[in-house]
Amino acid sequence: MDRPSPSPRPPSGRGPRLRPAARARMALGLLLALPWLLARAAGPAQDGTLIAVDAAQRTALGVRVAELRPAGSAALSLPARVVVPAQAQAVVAAPAPGVLTRVDAASGDAVRRGQLLGEMQSSEVAQLQRDAHDARIQFDLTREQHRRDAALLAEGIIPASRAQAAAARESQAAALLRERRLALRLRGAGSGLDGRVRLLAPIDGVVAQAQALPGQRVDGGAPLFHLVASNTLALEIDATAEQAAALHAGAPVEVAGSSARGVLLALAPALTPGQHVVLRARLGDPAGLRAGALVQARVQLPARADMFAVPPSALTRVAERDSVLVEQPQGFRVVPVRVVARLPDAVIVDGPLRAGQQVAISGVAALKAGAGAKP
Repeated sequence: MDRPSPSPRPPSGRGPRLRPAARARMALGLLLALPWLLARAAGPAQDGTLIAVDAAQRTALGVRVAELRPAGSAALSLPARVVVPAQAQAVVAAPAPGVLTRVDAASGDAVRRGQLLGEMQSSEVAQLQRDAHDARIQFDLTREQHRRDAALLAEGIIPASRAQAAAARESQAAALLRERRLALRLRGAGSGLDGRVRLLAPIDGVVAQAQALPGQRVDGGAPLFHLVASNTLALEIDATAEQAAALHAGAPVEVAGSSARGVLLALAPALTPGQHVVLRARLGDPAGLRAGALVQARVQLPARADMFAVPPSALTRVAERDSVLVEQPQGFRVVPVRVVARLPDAVIVDGPLRAGQQVAISGVAALKAGAGAKP
C-alpha cells in the first residue's frame, strides 16, 4: 500500500511567505483589534481618565483635533415675535352705554395725546351730569349756611356746636361734589347737561384698529379704538430651559436680516405649554419691523473665562456625563463639562478647560471604545 509522501519542509530559519491578500487581511484584523488592545491597557473610561495612544494609533483611528476658543462672541439664534409692549398700547372704550355721534379717526391714522377721536351721547352720562349739578347746588347752600353760622358765633348769638354742624355739612357736600365731578371726568364728559362724551387719545401713536361707526349703539366698556405708540416695539423670544439658563437680562439682541438692535429685559419664570421659556427684549430702533412679524433673534451669550465653543462632534458622554477629550502628550484625557447652549455649528460648554487646548473632534467613538467606554 502506497504511503502519502510527506510535505516538503520549508528551508531552515524562514517561515512561509504570505500572499498580498493575506497580508491585507492580517493588517485589517490588527486594526480592528486595536480598541481591544487599548482597553486591556487603559481599562474603563472615567472622568479624568488618560487614554494613551501614540501617533500611529491616532492615524489608524482617524483622530483629528481642534483648538478650544472662548465663547464670548457666540450668540444664540432663536425664534421670536415682534410685539408691541403693553406700556405702549392703549384702548379707548365706551365709558357708558350710548350712541356714537361722530368718528374722527380711522385705522392707520397718527394721533396726538388729547386729540379728539370721536363723540357719543349717553343717557347715563346725562344722569351723572344732573347728579353733579345737584351736588354743586347743595355745596353752595351748605357753604353759605356755614358762613352765616360762623358770623353769628362770632357775635355770641349761637352756640359753637351749631357752627360745627354747619362746617361738617359743608365738608360732606364738598366731598360729594368731588365724587360726582370725578365720575364725569372718568367718562370724558363735561359739566353741561347734554349727555355728550368726548373720546380723546390717551397717548401719542397710531390707531391700530378702529371699531366705531357713526350712529352705532354701543355698550359700556365696548372697545372703540386701539392705539399703539409709534416706533415702540419689543421681541418675545422662545428658548429652551437649557438655553435660557445661559442668558441674563442686559444681553445684546439683534434681528437677523435687519438693522434692529435691542437688549434683553427679562426671562419668564415659568415654562409655556410648549415647554419654552419666553424672553422679553426691548428694541431701541425697530428699523422697519412691524408688529406680528416672525423673525430670528440673535442673543449674545455672556463673556466668561470658563466658557468655550467646541464643534458638536467633540462632545461625548462618559460615565453618564458630558465630556470632551483633551489632547495630552501621551494621548487624550477625559474632561467633564457642562453644556451651556447648543448652536447650529458649535456647542457652548464650561468646565476645567483652557483656551488653546486641543480637543478631539473625530475618532472620538474609537478612542472611547479603546478605553472601555460606551461609544
